[in-house]
Amino acid sequence: MNKGTFEIFNQTAESIPFGKEELVYVIELIQERENRNFYRVEVVFVDDNEILEINSRYLGHDYVTDIITFPYHDDNAPVEGTLFCCITQIKRQSQELNTRFKTEVLRVVIHGLLHLVGHVDTTDFQRDQMHALENKYIKFFQDS
Repeated sequence: MNKGTFEIFNQTAESIPFGKEELVYVIELIQERENRNFYRVEVVFVDDNEILEINSRYLGHDYVTDIITFPYHDDNAPVEGTLFCCITQIKRQSQELNTRFKTEVLRVVIHGLLHLVGHVDTTDFQRDQMHALENKYIKFFQDS
């Protein structure tokens, strides 16, 4: 598998609980396990206002969400995309779910990466499958 370009951008005042090296590890793990080549991935951390603007402008939704994923590649081409992650929503979710903040950020990023490689979560069954994959990759990450 080729090495791609991976970037993290934090457009908020919030602290991100992991760095680029950890992001690269997660991307390379998913790349290997999902048998897809990642070319370029940007992870952009935004606040409630920014995610609301993106959600409204591009998806026609009027609510805050934890992540919006934009793939830029064709089906079998090397994976390229941007993950817009709402750090304030993720923080709220970690409190509501009583999980570590870092674990919840990791789960959301993994969720977006899974969307980039073609997983969907429109049905309950698909959501359950994606959640199981998220747990699997979180465990790999935590065991490393």
